[in-house]
Amino acid sequence: MRKEIIASGRDLNEAKENARLALGAGELDDVTFEIIDLGSKGILFGIGAKPAKVKASMEVAGEEPPRRQRREKPAPTKKEKPARQAGEGKPEKSERNEKKTKREPARSVVVPEEELHFEHVDAKPGDDRAYDFVTTLVTDLGLEDVTVELLRCDDGTRRVSIKGDNASLLIGHHGDTLDALQYLANLASAQKDANGERDRSRVTVDVEGYRAKREETLRQLARRMANKALAKGHKVTLEPMSPYERRIIHSEVQSIEGVTTQSIGSDNSRRIVIYVERPSKKDSQQTNEQETATEETDD
Repeated sequence: MRKEIIASGRDLNEAKENARLALGAGELDDVTFEIIDLGSKGILFGIGAKPAKVKASMEVAGEEPPRRQRREKPAPTKKEKPARQAGEGKPEKSERNEKKTKREPARSVVVPEEELHFEHVDAKPGDDRAYDFVTTLVTDLGLEDVTVELLRCDDGTRRVSIKGDNASLLIGHHGDTLDALQYLANLASAQKDANGERDRSRVTVDVEGYRAKREETLRQLARRMANKALAKGHKVTLEPMSPYERRIIHSEVQSIEGVTTQSIGSDNSRRIVIYVERPSKKDSQQTNEQETATEETDD
C-alpha cells in the first residue's frame, strides 16, 4: 500500500525531512518526492518568505484491504433503534475523553554521545558510499588540510568524521549545513550497489566533534529551563528546533521529576514547551493524609 503526505519547510531539504518524519520513514527508506513549491527566502528580515512544499510517498507494509461494496441502507425507523439493555449505562466520562484524546507515542531516549563507542574503519574508495560521497565533496570544495574518517558504532550505525582547520565551514548555523550534508550522505549510502543491495545502516556526519558539543549545550538548556519552570511554577517555551534537537530536549527532561514536555507548532515553527506536572487529586489527598499523620505524631 502506498502512503502519501504533503509537507513544507523553510527550504526544500527541510520540507523533505518533515515529509519523511510525517511518513514515519527512516533515513534509508525509499521515499519518492514531488516538488510542489520551491519557496522563497523573502526580502529583509524574511518579509514575504514563502515555505517550500513537497509531496512525498512511500510503500508501507501490508496490503490494502479490499473495498466493500456500497449497500443501500433502509431509512431508519423508531422500531429499528436498539433498546438499551438493563444495567447498561452511558460510558464513563474518562472513557469518552480517552476516545477523543489522541495520545502521543512514547518518546525514545537519545543515547548521549559520550556513551557511544566508535571504532576506526580502514575504508578504501568503493567500500562505503557515504564515505566516498563526503570525501568527494570535501575535495571538490577545495578544503585544504581537511581529513575524512569512517567510524563504526557498536549499535550498528556508521559515522563520517570530518576534521581540519577549514572543516567548520561545513557546520552552518546551529548545524543546518551539517544536517543537510548528513541527509545527502544517507541518500548516497542507500543507493544500490552492483549486486542490487543496499547498506541500510544509519549514517551520521560530524565535524570537529560538533555533535557532542551541541548535544551537551541542548541538555544543559533542557535542565536549566526545566528548573526555571519548576521555580516559576509555569510553562517555559523554547525556540524552534530541528527534529533531532527536539528529541534531545525531550530525552533530557524525561529524567527530571515534576516536569514534562510537548511539541507545538508546525514546520519551521515547531518548538518545545516544558510544563510543570500538577499532582492528581488522589496524590494530593495521600500527601495531606501523610502530613496530618505526621502532625499527630509530633503532638
